[in-house]
Amino acid sequence: MNELKSKKIIVTGGSLGIGFAVAKACAMQGAEVIIVARNQNDLNSSLKKICSISDKNHLAYSLDVSDLKAVNVFAEWIKDKNLDIDGIVNCAGIYGPIGKTTNVNMEDFTKAININLLGTVYMCSAIAPLLKSKSNKKIVNFSGGGAASPFPNYSAYASSKAAIVRFTENFSIELKDNKFDINSVAPGFVITRLHDQTISTGSSVVGSNFYDNTKKQMKEGGIPPEKAADLTVFLLSDSSNGINGKFISAPWDPWKEDFFQEKLKSDNDFATLRRIDEKFFTNKS
Repeated sequence: MNELKSKKIIVTGGSLGIGFAVAKACAMQGAEVIIVARNQNDLNSSLKKICSISDKNHLAYSLDVSDLKAVNVFAEWIKDKNLDIDGIVNCAGIYGPIGKTTNVNMEDFTKAININLLGTVYMCSAIAPLLKSKSNKKIVNFSGGGAASPFPNYSAYASSKAAIVRFTENFSIELKDNKFDINSVAPGFVITRLHDQTISTGSSVVGSNFYDNTKKQMKEGGIPPEKAADLTVFLLSDSSNGINGKFISAPWDPWKEDFFQEKLKSDNDFATLRRIDEKFFTNKS
């Protein structure tokens, strides 16, 4: 229960849903956690629960990650408090508008890109230079729906999540000589407040297949958020040193297995986004 002993971890979107599950898992594994989210009431409630897990100096900070100036103020706050940060988990995200791209509000589309993609980029840009660790410095960016396959009628969300995977790999290469391990996670169909938006929008706009699957998954409970939290803890821990620039599925990849971890380290193209061209990359299915 000490995979993250003595580490300080920032978790954006850490007051609700998957982000809260990640924050709790980090605390259970010995980390000091700084949860970041917009809603102060949610932060207060979640911080109280995290503090009940351990008596470490867990903190909460109200922040809109899509506001670059506010992110830079947060970075200054970290420096002012002399916090030695070991890792960042970028989990904040929204669905954005649902429907055909020709029909949705472009301001809402832009907002989703700003929060999901640029919020991740801003946090990486501002906070990565502050990371200090005796071992490898860690960043975990949450991707997911639409990053590996089409997700029609959710184009703002899917485009932002696919972009996160590419940004993560680029950023991992940029910082590879500075002892960083930077990876992205697909959490699977975790039941969160986002799916209420699908139900309220209706099948005629969402599309009957995804609408029906959402209802089915919500009824059956979906993928437990703890699966994504467990993978995130692993990627933040020293056990994952050398795994860098990868896009890993929490529920579907055998990431606990030694052979899979070794392939992640040794194969540059494995668990990444590549174009299947039947020349350099082929569809082996």
